[in-house]
Amino acid sequence: MCSSEMQGIIGIVVVILNLFHFIIPIILIVFCTIDIFKIIVTKKEDEVKKLRKDVIMKIVYTIIIYLIPYLVPIILNLVNNLIPFGYDNSWKECWDLVEKSKKY
Repeated sequence: MCSSEMQGIIGIVVVILNLFHFIIPIILIVFCTIDIFKIIVTKKEDEVKKLRKDVIMKIVYTIIIYLIPYLVPIILNLVNNLIPFGYDNSWKECWDLVEKSKKY
């Protein structure tokens, strides 16, 4: 049921999710560090309030992006359970196979 083309596509999706999982939070943490440095250096109260809000939003974005690789399989599994019993869920078996074998 799990063809090599399907394994390749799922492998690409898994690689992209893993890149999101590691690279984007690191980039956002670097930008947060720069903003925190700006808060320390800035003397204007309005500027400090704006930078604080930006740092908090970047932290929230970092957490959300970090959780995406964990949320996607959960969401796909929920969708799979909501679809009637006659649905072919070979994509889930293929997803598990690709994740376990690390063939990407």
